[in-house]
Amino acid sequence: MKEQFEVIALENKTMTLKVNRSGGCHSCSASSGCGTGILANYFDHYSTFNKPIQNGVSVGDFVTLEISSSELFSRAFILYIFPLLALFLVGAVFAYFVPDNEPLQIFFSMLGLILALLLSRWLYQSK
Repeated sequence: MKEQFEVIALENKTMTLKVNRSGGCHSCSASSGCGTGILANYFDHYSTFNKPIQNGVSVGDFVTLEISSSELFSRAFILYIFPLLALFLVGAVFAYFVPDNEPLQIFFSMLGLILALLLSRWLYQSK
């Protein structure tokens, strides 16, 4: 998968890139009333990140980065499927060991979800 990013800043040996959102929710006429468009605008500040600088790049240029399909699949699994698996597996374990206490099962299921999300975040930051 290839995606274009705009160089918005150069500092030391890093360049700050912003996702080039020319299509999708930002170009749709119903984006102001659509839930997906509202969320896209709300989380827009998460669309910038830093990368090591490339030779000959200046502010305003567009660079193309590529991610392999296997890397995209593994990251999507860690971000979406792993927390859901943790939610259900921890809930099932506590339902087996403490069958008469539903609030405790719900609490530990949510705790499993939160811990899986934190672990996912730690895995992304360590890469």
